[in-house]
Amino acid sequence: MFNEVWRWMQALLRRGKAEGELDEELRFHLERQVEKYVQSGLSQEQAKRRARLEFGGVELAKEECRDARGVRLLEVFWQDVRYGVRLLCKSPGFTAVAVLTLALGIGANTAIFSLLNGLMLRNLPVPHAEQLVRFGAHGPDDEFTALSLPMFQEFSRRQNVFSQTFVWWGEAVMNAEVNGTLSRADVWAVDGNFYSQLGAVPELGHFFDTTESNLNAAAGAQVAVLGYGFWQSHYGGASGVIGKTIKIEGVPFTVIGVTRTRFTGISADLEMEVTVPLNAEPLLTGDPNVQKHLQRRDELWLEGAGRLKPGITLNQARAELESLWTGIHQEMAPLDKTPAELANFQKLQLKVESGARGGSYARHRFEKALYVLLAITGVVLLLACVNLASMMLARAASRGHEMSVRVALGASRARLALQMLTESIALSALGALFGFVIAYWASRSLSAFILGQIYIVPASLNLSPDLRILGFTAATAILTGVLFGLAPAWRATREDPHATMQQTGHRFAAGTGRLGKGLTVAQIALSLVLLTGSGLFIRTLLKLRFAQPGFRTQGVLATGLFPKPGAYKKTGRVDYYRELTARISRLPGVESAGIVHMTPGNIFEWTERARVAGSNTDDVTSDFVLLMPESFRPLGISLLRGRSFNWQDDEHAPHVAVISQNLAERMFSHGDSIGQHIDISGDPNWKDLEIVGIVSNASYYNLRKTAPLTVYVPTIQFPDWMGWSDLLVQTKASPVAMRGAIKEAVDSLGQEYVFSIKSVGQLIDKTILQERVTAMLSAFFGGLALLLAAIGLYGLMAYNVTQRKREIGIRVALGANRGLVQRMVLRETLLLALAGLSIGIPCALVAARFISSMLYGVESHDAVTLAAVSLILLAVAALAGFLPARRAMRVDPMVALRYE
Repeated sequence: MFNEVWRWMQALLRRGKAEGELDEELRFHLERQVEKYVQSGLSQEQAKRRARLEFGGVELAKEECRDARGVRLLEVFWQDVRYGVRLLCKSPGFTAVAVLTLALGIGANTAIFSLLNGLMLRNLPVPHAEQLVRFGAHGPDDEFTALSLPMFQEFSRRQNVFSQTFVWWGEAVMNAEVNGTLSRADVWAVDGNFYSQLGAVPELGHFFDTTESNLNAAAGAQVAVLGYGFWQSHYGGASGVIGKTIKIEGVPFTVIGVTRTRFTGISADLEMEVTVPLNAEPLLTGDPNVQKHLQRRDELWLEGAGRLKPGITLNQARAELESLWTGIHQEMAPLDKTPAELANFQKLQLKVESGARGGSYARHRFEKALYVLLAITGVVLLLACVNLASMMLARAASRGHEMSVRVALGASRARLALQMLTESIALSALGALFGFVIAYWASRSLSAFILGQIYIVPASLNLSPDLRILGFTAATAILTGVLFGLAPAWRATREDPHATMQQTGHRFAAGTGRLGKGLTVAQIALSLVLLTGSGLFIRTLLKLRFAQPGFRTQGVLATGLFPKPGAYKKTGRVDYYRELTARISRLPGVESAGIVHMTPGNIFEWTERARVAGSNTDDVTSDFVLLMPESFRPLGISLLRGRSFNWQDDEHAPHVAVISQNLAERMFSHGDSIGQHIDISGDPNWKDLEIVGIVSNASYYNLRKTAPLTVYVPTIQFPDWMGWSDLLVQTKASPVAMRGAIKEAVDSLGQEYVFSIKSVGQLIDKTILQERVTAMLSAFFGGLALLLAAIGLYGLMAYNVTQRKREIGIRVALGANRGLVQRMVLRETLLLALAGLSIGIPCALVAARFISSMLYGVESHDAVTLAAVSLILLAVAALAGFLPARRAMRVDPMVALRYE
């Protein structure tokens, strides 16, 4: 019975029965079987029972028929793939151009997405990173969170949402001496739960145990764990590193372990080069009273996190920690602070967030730029799809006879559309393969450039391909293939095979028609959108480059100084810096020298709240700059009234300040500001500062701030802030020639060493890194879009001229002027370009509004940019149409008519 049904169903399948028809046939067959059994003498129930026993075999036969149909469809698919590949191999020029276009488009999208994935989407490479939660306190104007150790301990003791908590202090650049060689390292201090809660496994040795990280111990254990990269670069990956001594700020630590490669702890991009127990941190900072330092209740210097218990969500953890915060906050309130300091402490708020992705300053700075660049590359890929759709449409027109023959032989229109889509997806897959290689190289190059500009210690992103990147690339390839394959597939289903077979080969390909022209108009519109965006970004960059910051940027070197271990012990810091400034100033070719705590253009701009001392006036936000006497001269900041700082303004003298002209006008609009007093809210020592001078306005940190209010304070009045400074040197000679002399002068005093020498112009370039990267990439993609639009327009016009050769020949034979023929083709080209501009300009205006916050000195609806971009596109369109028009002008009517 089963074999009979199986043969019967195979016959149905061969006749092309649909599945619904099979179900009807099966039901009819089973009813007939019941009738046969009843006629043979069985009762109705017995007949139905026996038929139901056979029903399983029928269902099995049905499933096997379905499997056979699936196998048949798979065979058809592979047949289409093989046929499509053979056709592409027969057109190597077309295939090469198409694959290169797709490789650039898909590669650009994958490269930007890889950066976005590594910086913002990828979790830390630790087990169950989604269970990590970071928490800490922050002020109303501060995005970064921190805790005191007593705060963290109270949270850990009272909470019920974490299986365990851990705390750390880090990203501190310190001196590290390895085998007598002094260098800098990124040093972290962690508690005993840090490595275990992150699921870290040592490459060598072991991590800290409870005795080595006992926060109640009188002194910290002097042991250290090295990062994998630091171990490789400083010890050559030697397995005998365990037990060796490394000196950090002159304090010896014994190496007990090495982390595995790619372990970045709680950071998304910074390797933990050297890690010490948390209670050893006071040894590095020189605090003799370890317990007093660790147990300061109101000193926020640590970062805390916990791992959620099973079944607990982030919202539940946030709710519990916020409920605990009120009591802990009140208990930790300082008792020995001024009312103003206590008020600042009371403003602290608790922040609870997921720690799955780790921390990253680069993420904070480049998040929006990467999303904008991803949108730009998406438009570029869409433009590539439109370009390829035009090319495929022309190919489909030339293959009209082939498609008609296939229809005549029994192929359905859906079958033809599937063949065209299969070819386009095969092209897209090949382009994605090469694009992935481009993305691999481009993403790593961009990452190294960006992180190298932001950080002064080794940093890298995990850009290794994961399921998200592979899925993005595959989805992009499939979507791209479908997009540019739809137009030729649609054309293949619209042709009348009977009419086509009656036409000659040349009469058939009468051009790509309205669809081809529509695609060309879309290309121009998309190109205009991209070019407008890149034009706005380029103008923003130029505005920032040529902005007048109010200080000298040419001929000034910024020399980064780093204190040696035990520096300033033999000589006081004030005496040392006075001698260093004098010695540098005496060097041949040096006009002036000064020392600042933070260089101009520092990305970590320092702002504070200022008000008139003893008044109830509102605070104003101002830039805050610490510098040494004589530092205004190399910067070229002019003294307008009063005096500048001198070396007598030390910690024993009355505290003074110099303010910018606009701040003086803002705070003392009805009188002279010299001799007045102001309060700075950030530090209790910055109170009742006497204003001794007024200087010209300057955008010291951020060029985007036009002449911000600024307060300058002499560093020598606040010894805790001295050190870790930068030497500014104004030179008459070539800055490059001065580097050796500056290093020698610093080394001769034996207190500090030079780790970098850059011009102030280079520092300013760092502040506009986001604008540089965005302008550079958008200009590249805009140029690529312009090239694709030109190729598409040229291809369309050249194709149409070829197909209209007979018409042009007749026109010329009837007396048409050749110049008139040329103008006819050019007019058609420019009309298409104008149609694209009419669509693209409104789209560009809408798109530009989304990037308005990233612009500087230029409006999103900037008429100059729109006009320039439109003229460029018209010029390119005229050039793209000139060559086909020239060819049309040279058509010989006799040859054209004989050819036809």
